[in-house]
Amino acid sequence: MDEDCCATQLIYGDGEFNADGLDRFVKEVKLNECGLSYAVVAIMGPQSSGKSTLLNHLFRTKFREMDAYSGRSQTTKGIWIAKCVGIEPCTIAMDLEGTDGRERGEDDTTFEKQSALFALAVSDIVLINM
Repeated sequence: MDEDCCATQLIYGDGEFNADGLDRFVKEVKLNECGLSYAVVAIMGPQSSGKSTLLNHLFRTKFREMDAYSGRSQTTKGIWIAKCVGIEPCTIAMDLEGTDGRERGEDDTTFEKQSALFALAVSDIVLINM
């Protein structure tokens, strides 16, 4: 995979883990060559607060961004990962689905809680976008 690698969906919006996608991602970004010398940076925060945009600007990733002209709506579903471009040691950015989304409903916070716990467990740095 070249330096402009695409984002890979790690966990689908229904909570299912994408094992095949992770295997492809690890091979494409040559994560095994990094050994234990890599970092994971995750971002969480409200829906439509600019999380994907912030990661794209900071780390030159290619996460899908909201089109403001189409109106505010959910862009990131589930959890996505991408290799950060030009950063050593190897750094992986993790983009989490926004919290407080209308699509899941007010009472369904299970996925939000599980994805937040997942990010806290596997990330070296967690950014909280307010």
